[in-house]
Amino acid sequence: MRRALRLSATEDYLFAFIDRARARADTHQAFGAEVIPLGVGDCDLPAPPHIVDAMRQAVTDPALHRYPPYEGTPQLRAAASGFLRRRYGLTADPASQVLVTLGSKEAMAHLALALLDPGDVVLVPDPAYPVYATWARFCGAEVVTMPLREENAFLPDLAAIPPSVARRAKLLWVCYPNNPTAALATTAFYADLAAFAHRYDITVASDAAYGELYYGAEPPPSFLQAPGAMERGVEFHSLSKTYNMPGWRIGFAVGDACVIDALRTVKTHTDSGTFGAVQQAAVAALEDTTGYPDHLRGVYRDRMRLLCDGLDAAGLDVLRPDATFYCLVRAPAGLTGEDFAEQLLTRARVLSIPGTGFGPGGQGFVRLTVCADTPLLAEAVRRIGAVNW
Repeated sequence: MRRALRLSATEDYLFAFIDRARARADTHQAFGAEVIPLGVGDCDLPAPPHIVDAMRQAVTDPALHRYPPYEGTPQLRAAASGFLRRRYGLTADPASQVLVTLGSKEAMAHLALALLDPGDVVLVPDPAYPVYATWARFCGAEVVTMPLREENAFLPDLAAIPPSVARRAKLLWVCYPNNPTAALATTAFYADLAAFAHRYDITVASDAAYGELYYGAEPPPSFLQAPGAMERGVEFHSLSKTYNMPGWRIGFAVGDACVIDALRTVKTHTDSGTFGAVQQAAVAALEDTTGYPDHLRGVYRDRMRLLCDGLDAAGLDVLRPDATFYCLVRAPAGLTGEDFAEQLLTRARVLSIPGTGFGPGGQGFVRLTVCADTPLLAEAVRRIGAVNW
């Protein structure tokens, strides 16, 4: 059997690396205690009861056992539009500007198929979630990276993109609150980005999966709030992080009607939509009146304080986040990010992700998550603090 050539241009997916690292550690019993996984951002808390109850009731409805609408049920698209109006003050037509997706990852892959031709340029942050670049390469596009530097608050420098590159670019990716840096975008940056996209006829793809996980008083803005952004971009929202539903595979895309239509076309030839009962549960989530997102933010805020205080006490340099459930930790002097991740695994039995798993720009860091209960985090902090760094 001969694999498709497109696979030869693609590195193993980041989380396959994590699985191999943990398996390697578990084969060496001399390392001692069980590994504490602080690598993958996989919510450890259950979905809220009102969402589970909505799912439980819906799953018995025979009408929902049939194929759902490809673009999502009218009820869920209306609920998504209502959420956007309440949260961001956005007006999005449920029929033409909102599309239900199988989480965010599927939609990102399908966006590449919908928009990209061989030779197109895609502007991708570095470091970044690997899927942005992977699917660009699958489609034969050229990936040009936009460095995210600490001194620039981990925002891409649009002025540094050569006009010759910008004129060839078809798609530009951003993610704020950011994975892996946990940085936030400003409304001023989004305004500049929308103007840049209009100037060069570029579609902006905004990954807003972490939009509800913030620790400050003010919620993060949406790219689509910027002047002209709705006509120039598409934003991906996911219920995975906000409502602890990563395994449910449900989210939505919103934005320019032409982009949404292109995405819908790919989906109709690729999948058959999300199970109707899951969509009913998603309606219950997006119309939430329990205040659950506030509760969840409080849980993660407390966990993040515990982790960061412990890392500080261990003499490590941690970039305290204002959002997401991730934090970057700088590798001690003399170590690369990969070295640091290996030592965390073998000396402290804590699984992290080296920053270079998100691109060369992540060198010198590891990423940790607080997707673990408080006693487990406390034990991770104790183990890390026991190592002489």
